[in-house]
Amino acid sequence: MKIAGPRIYALHRCDHAIRFPALKHEAPHPGDEQKRTQLVRIEKVRGVTHSMRPWKPPFWIGSRLFTDEDIALIETIVHRFSQLTRYELAATVCENLPWKAPNGSLKVDMCRQLLGIMASAGVIMLPPKRARTQKPHEPKAQPLPSVPIECPLKDLRPVTVDPVPMDEQPLWNATLDAHHPLGYRTPFGAHQRYWIKGRENQILGSLLFAAPAKALADRDNWIGWNPLDRRQFICRIVSNSRYLILPGVNVPNLASHALALATRRLRSDWQKRYGYAPVLLETFVTQPYRGTCYRAAGWRFLGETGSTNKRDQKKRGHIPIKMIFAYPLIKHWRGELLAPMPALPDDEEQEADFCPQF
Repeated sequence: MKIAGPRIYALHRCDHAIRFPALKHEAPHPGDEQKRTQLVRIEKVRGVTHSMRPWKPPFWIGSRLFTDEDIALIETIVHRFSQLTRYELAATVCENLPWKAPNGSLKVDMCRQLLGIMASAGVIMLPPKRARTQKPHEPKAQPLPSVPIECPLKDLRPVTVDPVPMDEQPLWNATLDAHHPLGYRTPFGAHQRYWIKGRENQILGSLLFAAPAKALADRDNWIGWNPLDRRQFICRIVSNSRYLILPGVNVPNLASHALALATRRLRSDWQKRYGYAPVLLETFVTQPYRGTCYRAAGWRFLGETGSTNKRDQKKRGHIPIKMIFAYPLIKHWRGELLAPMPALPDDEEQEADFCPQF
């Protein structure tokens, strides 16, 4: 197969992916078909890669269907351009399949995992990993202290919910880790941090919106979608995975008021950052908490996670049962949830602007 005019494609301000205007699938190299026996499906759950049952194309990874032609194309790219780094190979594969997120950015991290599994199965041979450069040690940020505040909500107005600037993220992370019962974990996938501020920009708490649960029986039954729709459109659901009012802040109605402010601005913030707008929010509440602020802010109780069957609990070990709440961000949310994704721009310059800013 002749490849005419390969060109470098800019990804996240770096030239990592080679893009071919008319790249066609090439037949796999002799012996490769026999090697493709133990390749497994990968899925990311809470940032962890799990090996699933062996598969044979067609198969799904997230919202994308992979076929025999896709696997053959991956093998061709890796074989032809073995001089590239693993990151560059993954970016090149994503660009040519294509394999992209709803905002148009290439799904390089997921692709790197797929390439690693293919290499472990003997399907492809990847270049050796490059040694990581040692980053200079940075002093750990100190969390915000608890400050006793007891007053009516009107004394703190105007209350605002503001996105966290990049230079304040270490402080936000440290504060959440120190004061939230679940601590802080690096969010997986698309996410948005917020500060809750009162008069004179006094910080009162924080919020984190991130990736939703992959599957929830009560939520999915309430939505009424099938597994294929869920796999394709679950990115339009966002989870309020952390909510913190700083210790010492005792202001009636503050929690529900701040939550309402966040839900009003989240769609536009998500659109600016990731190129699409979510339509449904979800969250989980573990006892002894009752989800009072969510109920007061109009969130709907859907049910509970896990099973109350003693045999199931014994098999799964002690897993706390959580209450599930949901909140539609628009009126006709079911139709919008299952609407086809908008077409991505073809122009390269427009495409580069879709890269999320973390």
